[in-house]
Amino acid sequence: MKHFVNKLTFNAFIAVFIALFGFILIHSGQSVNCTTSISNPSSNLVFFWLFDTSLPNDTPLEAIDPIYNLNPNAILLYNSALSGYPFSPDHPNWRKASMERRNAPTPLNYRPEGNNGISYDVSNMRAIQVKQPFVGDGGENTLYFHLPTNGFKDIVFQFAAKNEGAADKLSIDYSVNSGEPVWTTTGLANPTPDLSDNYQLYVVNFNQINEASNNQHFKIRIRFIGENMSVDEGKRVTFNNFSIDASALSGNNLPPVIINNIELQELIEQGDGMEFNLNNIFSDPDNDPLVFSVVSERPTMVQATLTGSTTSITPLKRGDAIITITANDGFNPTVQTSFRVLVYPRAFPLKDGELSFTYWNYNEPEYSYPQYMMFLQSEQNDPKINDALLFPYFIPHDDYHPDDLANLGFPYKNSRRTRINGLDDDGIAFINTGRGRDLGGLLIAVDLSEVESAKLDWLGGTIIRNNRVYAIRLFYRTNLFTPFADLMHNGQEIEYVTAQQGDVKRFSDISLPDNIMNQKYVQFLWKYYLVEGDTSSRAQLRLDDIVFKNVTGINESQKAKFDIYTKDGEIILTSPTIVNGDIMVYDVMGRLIKTNKIRNSTTSVVDLGMIKGVFVVRLITSENNFLTKILLR
Repeated sequence: MKHFVNKLTFNAFIAVFIALFGFILIHSGQSVNCTTSISNPSSNLVFFWLFDTSLPNDTPLEAIDPIYNLNPNAILLYNSALSGYPFSPDHPNWRKASMERRNAPTPLNYRPEGNNGISYDVSNMRAIQVKQPFVGDGGENTLYFHLPTNGFKDIVFQFAAKNEGAADKLSIDYSVNSGEPVWTTTGLANPTPDLSDNYQLYVVNFNQINEASNNQHFKIRIRFIGENMSVDEGKRVTFNNFSIDASALSGNNLPPVIINNIELQELIEQGDGMEFNLNNIFSDPDNDPLVFSVVSERPTMVQATLTGSTTSITPLKRGDAIITITANDGFNPTVQTSFRVLVYPRAFPLKDGELSFTYWNYNEPEYSYPQYMMFLQSEQNDPKINDALLFPYFIPHDDYHPDDLANLGFPYKNSRRTRINGLDDDGIAFINTGRGRDLGGLLIAVDLSEVESAKLDWLGGTIIRNNRVYAIRLFYRTNLFTPFADLMHNGQEIEYVTAQQGDVKRFSDISLPDNIMNQKYVQFLWKYYLVEGDTSSRAQLRLDDIVFKNVTGINESQKAKFDIYTKDGEIILTSPTIVNGDIMVYDVMGRLIKTNKIRNSTTSVVDLGMIKGVFVVRLITSENNFLTKILLR
């Protein structure tokens, strides 16, 4: 006979276990949904501490407020074992016996409802660490939680923790009196739980301790137990995701709760938008009527409007925006959640002619991209081949290097840190330096409707070789809901890999696959990614001379060969055969600045007067659609 327990039954068992014994540990390796509270089903999240990048890094901390609270005055305070804490950077005890931020996220006990409905994978979570020594002239390293439970009962305290060579056990006690705390472990079955090398979920239930309920003076204390707690080897205990859950007392009106989270939305500029019924996002425990609001972080990129309980999202321009929606029940503080909208470029109709990327100026402002294109970055260091690029290129103003502060708002001209540089008629350059927002790629959207055959050219190059090897590989996809796939040529992936400094390689006449012909929206992604190496500087690579060509119905053997050059301020076109056609000259922003006709001749001269710079010259005949870039000095 087989025996099994489903998740609901198991959680019910856990709730009973806690009620009976007051404490349970759940190891991170077990198949339990540890991000969901396993306390009383009628309980509510009252306090939640998320440790993210809003905390200063490499800095001794003394106090941390919860990011979510239903009662005021909750706080986490820290006492260091060393008298005089916190110390200045020039003190020998700097960052000793300290509480600090560190990078150690975990989904254990993560509560999206306590973080504006943001899912774990985009929560920007870090952690806190308590460092050796744990005993000294200032007493013991101790965490103090001030947790006023006014209006609540059946208190449950939860958190994640792991040992990294510093302690064997935790020591947990509490106080319920006013004035100087009187600490006790009465009612706690296991006040000294073991620590593990991996994160564990710790759950402490106070529902059998009546004094913990409806008590503005309720406090919890965490200390540390081990063999030699005065040793100082730089080791630590790490914590994450402290929370308090409780049930409301009768007559205590509760705020709205977030019942569904909206994940990242990917849309196309000037394309279809979307709608959300906010009654499916928020619910009120007391059935109070809710008043909603919606705000877009960047309304010129993403418009957000509200009609009744329905919010409409409209993509206007390439980029992204955080959309914040709120609900208020008229009794409690407003509850809010947010989601991000990423807006991709609209597609260029290739049936109308060639599309090219041959120039980008370093003076372009932030959130500017070539038409039908977009530069992308990640939210990590050194993205690899399969890592997502879900953010438009942007440098936060507080992440500009001091040498680049004069460039604020102009991220294509920086000389330090992760960046894309505009190289004028040499295109762009990518380089990463490990900023948590590393690059990246160039995405181009093309409409291949009524196109039966098309080809592609591009150029890759090495500007600075350095030790970490990077590559630029070409991908494509035909909708926003499937992963990018390699664009193949002669059975091989198409990529440029770091070579000697100054090296360039042209990829010419790449035939686009038949399965994407006549597709209305196709994205092509040139992805700059780490190939190998984990120390020292990264390679800076160049991308340039991208040209999409519609060759539908063109016989390759019938293509004329043209020569275009400049002389004395003029653009001169010559052909070995008689030509009839139209010549168009565009500037690097795609603006038409001059036209000329060639009739029954082998030569045409276009005089641009005193205008200098880089231009794109296009010749259209009955048999050819020719495009090239030229520099007029």
